[in-house]
Amino acid sequence: MRNQYRHTYMQEVILQEGIVKGLMIGDRKAVAAFVDQYSGFIYNVCHKVLLNRPEAEEATQDTMLKVLKAIGGFDVGSSFKAWCYTIAYRTAIDYQRRQRPTTDVEAVSALAWTGGSDDGILQAENRTAVTSLLRHLDEESRVIISLFYLEEKNIREIEEITGLTESNIKIKLFRARKELARHAPKYFEKV
Repeated sequence: MRNQYRHTYMQEVILQEGIVKGLMIGDRKAVAAFVDQYSGFIYNVCHKVLLNRPEAEEATQDTMLKVLKAIGGFDVGSSFKAWCYTIAYRTAIDYQRRQRPTTDVEAVSALAWTGGSDDGILQAENRTAVTSLLRHLDEESRVIISLFYLEEKNIREIEEITGLTESNIKIKLFRARKELARHAPKYFEKV
């Protein structure tokens, strides 16, 4: 298992280096590879902060443009993914600061598409409850919880993505779990 993880990690590093080198010289294929490889990751970071699909999509596009414009300033000895994460996180925070209170379109559309099915309605209600529950956390904790539990990243991967230390991540996970446990009864019935 350890060798498989190391092999996958090395493949990712090689792919990352190729994309970065291509972006630095303005290669169109590298831009396409960057969009293919990183748009989902960047969207997830933005969505974890904004909790709103249209805003997250806009922030994702803005982030990708910022990465392409600033690639000349990237330190090739650093993690490209962590650098992209930082830009995405800061962009999403900027969007959040100027965000107006709106109806959660995702929750409403999810309910509309269920067609009245009890399972669909329950899924939409649970999704809305989880989103509401996550709003009790600060942005950084919300992202760390999402990376660890929803995207199933390990501590080392979160360390690389966020630039935080292992102990800091573990402390934030512990505190976030306590905070979520404190608020969970408001959103979920006891079974």
